[in-house]
Order: sequence, then C-alpha cells, then structure tokens
Amino acid sequence: MNIKVLDDLGLEQVTIEAGTAVLEEGRRTRKVYVLISGSVDIKARKQHLATVDMPGAILGEISALMGTEPVATATTKEDSSFYVIEDFSDFMREHPEACLSVAQILACRLVNMNNHLVHIKEEIAKLQEGLDSYLPVFPENFRE
Repeated sequence: MNIKVLDDLGLEQVTIEAGTAVLEEGRRTRKVYVLISGSVDIKARKQHLATVDMPGAILGEISALMGTEPVATATTKEDSSFYVIEDFSDFMREHPEACLSVAQILACRLVNMNNHLVHIKEEIAKLQEGLDSYLPVFPENFRE
C-alpha cells in the first residue's frame, strides 16, 4: 500500500517491540497493519511462510475483508512501526482510492501463489517419474 497516501490520512501510528505477535492465527481482529519500517515473520501452522520488510506491506487485510480469523501469525522480528487501521471495511468505504492498491496487492499474491503451486506440481511429477522407474533391489519372487 502506498505509504505516502496513508501519511496524509491521519492514521494511528504505533511502534511494536521485536518478538510481538501483531496478528495471531485463529484470533479474530478487525485491525489491519501497514508496515512503515521494520520486519515481520509470517507463519501458518508453525510453518514459516515469509519475512516481510517492505514499507507499505499490509497485514490482516484478508481476514478483515472476509470477517474471519487470520490464517497466519505475524510476529515482529525487530522493533517495527505500523499504521493501524482499526476497522478495515469502514476505511475502504471512506477511502476508495485504497481499494485499488489492496486489489493490486492481492492480485500479486494470487499470481505468486499460482507460480508456487505450479512449481510444487512439477516437483511432485518428477518424484512420481522417479518412483515409476524404480527397480526393486530384490526380484518379485524372492523367498528366504
């Protein structure tokens, strides 16, 4: 999300200490965080997904838009500053120019996830080919 646009909107800005969970998997919140500085680790079901350190990165928007619990935990790796959007739905209604930015971010994530899925499917196909050509060490009719 464009930080320069957010600078002029009078949003609350907070600094959160390293090691603090900003969003927690399974814990509902309507808040959305936009990274100003610092870095955040993203984990889902204890699996590391990403480290986010780009100013303007938005956290929590999917669960806020869908009215669901976050599916990942976002934990600060270092002291990090954020804009906090208390009610994302209201914010989007009041600032339609932000909708395009969020749509572009979500579209990029979808393309990246599709690319990851294709890569995983290709790797599984290679593994399957390797198993198909596997020759057992012992003949089928081996008897002790």
